[in-house]
Amino acid sequence: MSKQDKIFHIKLLLIFLAIIALLIFFTTLKLREISERNILTHVNEVAQHDRKALLACIGLFLDELSGIEKRLAMQGSASLKALQGQLNLESASTDFTRLFMLARDGRIFGDGFRVLDNDDSARGGLPSILSRPENQGQRKLVLRLEDRPGLAELAGDSILFVLRLENFSVEGVQMAALVGCMAPGLLTPLVGDSGGNAQPLGASSVIDLRGNFILASPKSSAPGQEGNFFSVLAAASASSLGKREIMARMARHEEFSFYLEDGAGRHLVYFVPLAGQQGQLPDWYFILAVNDDLLKERQAAFSLMALSLLGLVVLALALLLFYGMFSRKRLRQAKDSVDAHSRFLSAMSHEIRTPLQAIIGLNHLIASHVGNPEKLAQVRDWLHKSRSLADYLLALLNDILDMSRLRSGKVDLAHARYSIADMSADVIFMQAALAERRGLRLTLEESIPNPFVLGDVTRVKQVLVNIIGNAIKFTAPGGSVTLSVRQERTGQASLRTFYRCRDTGAGMSSAMLQKLFDPFSQDARAQADAPLRGSGLGMSITRELVLAMGGSITVDSEEGAGSTFTVVIPSEIAEREAPRQGAPATARAPQSGASRLLPQGQRKGKILLVEDAEFNAEFLLELLADKGFSAVHAKNGEEALAIFKASAVDEFSVILMDMEMPVMDGCETTRAIRALKRPDAETVIIYACTANSFKEDMDKALLSGMDDFLTKPIDIKVFLQKMAAISLAAKGLEQGDASLAVSDGDKKATDKYGQD
Repeated sequence: MSKQDKIFHIKLLLIFLAIIALLIFFTTLKLREISERNILTHVNEVAQHDRKALLACIGLFLDELSGIEKRLAMQGSASLKALQGQLNLESASTDFTRLFMLARDGRIFGDGFRVLDNDDSARGGLPSILSRPENQGQRKLVLRLEDRPGLAELAGDSILFVLRLENFSVEGVQMAALVGCMAPGLLTPLVGDSGGNAQPLGASSVIDLRGNFILASPKSSAPGQEGNFFSVLAAASASSLGKREIMARMARHEEFSFYLEDGAGRHLVYFVPLAGQQGQLPDWYFILAVNDDLLKERQAAFSLMALSLLGLVVLALALLLFYGMFSRKRLRQAKDSVDAHSRFLSAMSHEIRTPLQAIIGLNHLIASHVGNPEKLAQVRDWLHKSRSLADYLLALLNDILDMSRLRSGKVDLAHARYSIADMSADVIFMQAALAERRGLRLTLEESIPNPFVLGDVTRVKQVLVNIIGNAIKFTAPGGSVTLSVRQERTGQASLRTFYRCRDTGAGMSSAMLQKLFDPFSQDARAQADAPLRGSGLGMSITRELVLAMGGSITVDSEEGAGSTFTVVIPSEIAEREAPRQGAPATARAPQSGASRLLPQGQRKGKILLVEDAEFNAEFLLELLADKGFSAVHAKNGEEALAIFKASAVDEFSVILMDMEMPVMDGCETTRAIRALKRPDAETVIIYACTANSFKEDMDKALLSGMDDFLTKPIDIKVFLQKMAAISLAAKGLEQGDASLAVSDGDKKATDKYGQD
């Protein structure tokens, strides 16, 4: 991962964490707000229910007091004593603890035949309460008896229900009000623990506008069961509303709530005007205090659900984050791939155009001077250079195709048994001549306890040839190149083979080591020295092959001190093959091709050339005719099948079959020929001639019934050797000689068209 990608991912992660933190913060605030709103709604419902129940009870007592007033008016009283006797009877038959009349002159006529005069003990008592501005104009009043000596003696601790009287007089005494006394205990159950008995929501109380407690549950944990609520407020450790604000809202008969903290904990205090609006009776406030623990418990279920949804959102965001990171990585990889592909195409274009331009130029010179006898030697030199450039271009194209297939992952690796010892010896033998020409010592060191393994011997050989070839190329005369092979067991039936190539050559700089495996990268010394130049793809192909086989390749080099390449390839151990009875262990099966002509004996047949490209057909027909072969040309597979059907048996000995053709391709044509009901359909030699040089193409050709494989552009030396072998076989030579012999004429033709 590049530094730029790391910085981007860190920024993206920080942004994600910031979003999550803000989301959690605002979600928590919103959850609390919604939860409190829901709880307030529930508290309001409970408070309204309890308030209505209390108002209904108060209404019943006021109605009962109105009934007493009507009965007293109907019966009439001749004297004050008779009035007091009637009050005694009504008091005994109702829920009022005491009944008395308040005269306009301030005297109080009680039901116990007692009369209180308007003296100092009563001053400020009931008459003064009735004369307050807020109580004037109201016929019915409900109030808590204040602590006045005269009234306390008459009614004790009571709630007073007052009914103002008009035109009610006895013995000339004008009566002002009928008053019923009620013990607070009769109303207290209506303001007990609210919200149910199993788990009460909170404790309720009733206060007047001055904060005095009218009613309070004896079991209540509400703040301030006695005295004045504002005294409790002053003693509290914290409150979200102050006394002045609370009194102002109460004066406006508002419904409100606030939080209060005291020694019992944190409470939500909910205020509801008992009468509902100003001017109604009684002018009290209903208070419901809910403990914060209960609020948290009620919030838990809602919060759990909401946080679960938040978790899903966070998970979705996390997935989006990882998807974004993955997409950016894929985009970066795609961009790098496109850039690499663009660089590869640019370099490939340059590498192809350079020799191609030289070939075009040389052909122009040859065409201009081919008829000039004085230029004959130079024309031959130009032909040789053109051939060399064509060989280089062919090798380059093969390397490019190999590189493309390797990078696309479309290379099929063989999984066959082979000998590491034989393979290593073959590699050394292949490179020995080159090392000898450059004056180098090439040696092989082996420690191979398990020589037989399963794998792709061709690809391993290709890797070693590339590495050793480079070592020889960059090692000065008198130096040495050593290939050491050793093994290391990794399991019961598996091992790793270490191939280490050490040379005493020029070594590589650190800059070259960093780009050694990049396509078209070449050492500056190779670019300056023509004999050392190559396609620049050899080491890239080598690495891709090693990786495709599940191995690894490392390089240790220092400029001027040589290089060491280490290739590690994992393999499965193969069983040692027992030698065949009656034959040496190294004997090989005879090759197909010329040997298949032996049963036919003495006759030399024609060659059927199946080729859709006119210029290729012209070249091959001319070459075959020049070498004494009789050839017939078919432009596509369908035409070739028709020609073969119309021919006499054994008229054709060899078919050169192009793979890619219109109408009918080479494989389809081969299968059709092999399926014919004639004796030579199985014995005729069919060579695949195609530009597709990959293993799967070769397998496809062989599976269709072809005998061998020639890669386009056809190597003239190999082609002539195969034709010579067939020619010799047709003359009845021994099988072993036929596979190897080449006539003097063919040898000269081979040399004429160049060495491989």
